[in-house]
Amino acid sequence: MTDFLRTAFDGSRRRRIYLFRHGDVSYVDEQGNRVADPANVQLTEWGREQATRTGEALANIPFDRAVASSFPRSQETASLILQGRGLDIEPHDRFVEFQGDPEFRNAITDLNDIAYSFREAHVPGARYNGGDSFEDVNARVVNALEDVIADPAWDTLALVAHGGINRLVIGWALDTGLSTFCALDQNTCCVNVIDFDEHPETREITRKTLRAVNVTVYDVVKEGNHLLSLEQIATRLRAKALPD
Repeated sequence: MTDFLRTAFDGSRRRRIYLFRHGDVSYVDEQGNRVADPANVQLTEWGREQATRTGEALANIPFDRAVASSFPRSQETASLILQGRGLDIEPHDRFVEFQGDPEFRNAITDLNDIAYSFREAHVPGARYNGGDSFEDVNARVVNALEDVIADPAWDTLALVAHGGINRLVIGWALDTGLSTFCALDQNTCCVNVIDFDEHPETREITRKTLRAVNVTVYDVVKEGNHLLSLEQIATRLRAKALPD
């Protein structure tokens, strides 16, 4: 990409973030039980295929920095999307997903509480499944993102995180914070494109633009996807709970 294309009409420096969600995983084990530690789940075979196909579709994108949540599913997704580029993937703990309280989660009997567990994110003091505060995680993610942006050395960033974390990054781009959190969906291995413009002298961010949201290269127009991402998790849990 030429310097001309990285410069806005008014002379601002335009930088771009490609924001990915990790590929498909299963939070249900082979016996039909919820996994004990959701943080350590690995990609499914379909998740690895999603990431590989996404990387192929973005083969011409000139990434010059890569950051990913330190959770295994994000690290593996980033490796598959960026394979062959010789780019180091930086693990960041501050981009890890919301974590609920295990006892609270295991006590849930109404799967609607899984399918719509983000519904009160905008309510002051709300917590995700009895665990992380939405407000606290939002502050953590925004601070981490601003630290990454503070490095002027990159123009095009690959950031691989999670459904909830991506909603916060998009909220930062829209200046809407948690008010739009529940209205955004993030399918597995989706990509979002965010541009932001910096004043050429002060580096103050003058514009933020959401160029694309929740794009899945394996199903571009969502023809085969009518369930929200958390509804898909709840559907898997319900299917495993039903007798054969």
